[in-house]
Amino acid sequence: MKPLLPPALREGDAVALISPAGPLSSDEEFVRAEEIVRSLGLVPRIGRYAKSKRGYLAGTDEERAADFNDAARDPEVRGIFALRGGYGTMRILGAIDYDALAANPKVVLGYSDLTALLNAITQRTGLVTFHGPVAALSKFTENETAWLRRAVMRSEPLGELEAAGANTMLPGSARGPLRGGNLSLVAALAGTPYEIDMSGAVMVIEEIEEAPYRIDRMLTQLRLSGALSRIAGVLVGRCANCDVGEDHPYAAMPLAKTLADRLGDLGVPVITDLPVGHEGEQWTLPLGLEARIDDGRVFIDSAAVR
Repeated sequence: MKPLLPPALREGDAVALISPAGPLSSDEEFVRAEEIVRSLGLVPRIGRYAKSKRGYLAGTDEERAADFNDAARDPEVRGIFALRGGYGTMRILGAIDYDALAANPKVVLGYSDLTALLNAITQRTGLVTFHGPVAALSKFTENETAWLRRAVMRSEPLGELEAAGANTMLPGSARGPLRGGNLSLVAALAGTPYEIDMSGAVMVIEEIEEAPYRIDRMLTQLRLSGALSRIAGVLVGRCANCDVGEDHPYAAMPLAKTLADRLGDLGVPVITDLPVGHEGEQWTLPLGLEARIDDGRVFIDSAAVR
């Protein structure tokens, strides 16, 4: 399926702020999200159920899906930004109006638990979605904001995505559509109708507070499913708080060694320690758009918006 590019966000465009996963903890976080959107020159619109709470969810499944669908169907809304991740987007995948997005493409932005929703949208509609900061909780440093603007507000090739401190685990060249995100969600979707198609893809993964043996389990699940036998390359984000202490029974198998053990024999280039995910500032990556790996560097040779 040919990638469907959303229109670039322009100054004065309306952006829906929604909570498709977990709830925010305070009104101050909503205020900050609105301020972030305004600083981009955009107009925030908080979803009617965005402040709902139902345990670890931001309202019922019906409410969270309704906020997303209202934004998807509103021609005046040009972007949909998640306020935070958490848990819950898998529960609403069957209720999303994918046809509305295909008919009226717009920027959809988030990460972490949003991995499920972003990839489902891209695979069902061809629409390029954006793995990037969440409006209420991300840091929006100068670099992070610049990467976001570059991806969703400029209709020009993104070019090289520079990353200080990146590590080339396995060298080589590859190209393919970007797919993936949070590893827990990538693994959880395996075997479902929303399984992420990794055929020829450059797989992106990141994690937070998952011990190396759990990351081993998730990568092993993807190996057993056949997904990792079909990928063209791997981009690994900076996994936040994933190594265990020296007194832990599994300390002898740290994260770096686990990644090498589970990814090192795939015969594809692997780059680790990239600015993707929960650890500090992050790239905004256009899922569904072709990326290129060349000698430890990452390029996106086309624009992500039109």
